[in-house]
Amino acid sequence: MSDWEAEFGGDAAIGERIREEQEARRNFRTEVWTTKDGRGIPITDMDDKHVLNAYRYSQSSLLFREMVLRLFEERVRNT
Repeated sequence: MSDWEAEFGGDAAIGERIREEQEARRNFRTEVWTTKDGRGIPITDMDDKHVLNAYRYSQSSLLFREMVLRLFEERVRNT
C-alpha cells in the first residue's frame, strides 16, 4: 500500500472517493437547498448573501463549492 493509500484509508476509501467525485460531477450545480421553511431553491438561484449565510449555518460542502466557483467566475470576468 502506498503512503497515499495509507493516508486516505486504503483501496476501499479510494474507491469511495472516486464514486463521490463522479457523483459530484454528474450533479454539478444542480443541487437544491432546502430553506428553514421547507422550500427548495436551486443553489445557483440563491444570491451570494444567502449562500454565505446558509454555508455558515450548515458548513455544507455543496455551498462551499458554489462560493468558490462564484469567486473564480467573477475573478476571470474581471481580468
